[in-house]
Amino acid sequence: MSYVITCVTLFDITYTGILNRNKVPENHDPESWLYKRNTQSNFDTILQAISLRSQPDVVKKPVKKHLKFDETDYFGFFYQQNNDEYYPYWEFDFTVQHQNVFNDGITEFGALYNDCHKIPMLKCGNEWKQLGNFLDCTPELQNIYFTIK
Repeated sequence: MSYVITCVTLFDITYTGILNRNKVPENHDPESWLYKRNTQSNFDTILQAISLRSQPDVVKKPVKKHLKFDETDYFGFFYQQNNDEYYPYWEFDFTVQHQNVFNDGITEFGALYNDCHKIPMLKCGNEWKQLGNFLDCTPELQNIYFTIK
């Protein structure tokens, strides 16, 4: 039996399929290509962190949405001070075969949060301007979370 998990983050993880890291292909705008490469790299980075303990299958590619930080308590409480505007976030669904693969004995995603914490990410220009440069899983600055669907 597989379990569907949703990953939500404040980093731009738009799926673009751009996997080449070497040089900009001919007839491509360098800035546009770099943006697409960086967002794909962010998505790949999160998938690699998830893959440390499982073999995830992506069910739904990342989708950009907007929220007011005071409408959710999943992100760190630092963000809740900014409740007058809508901010972008990205989410995608993936499946794993074993329910407790990320359980650290304390919480069901404890090991996954530990694996993700402090992983460097690329800011692509679409994120909230005060977002740090790495995944943060602390109560103050949490910018990624996971839920079972």
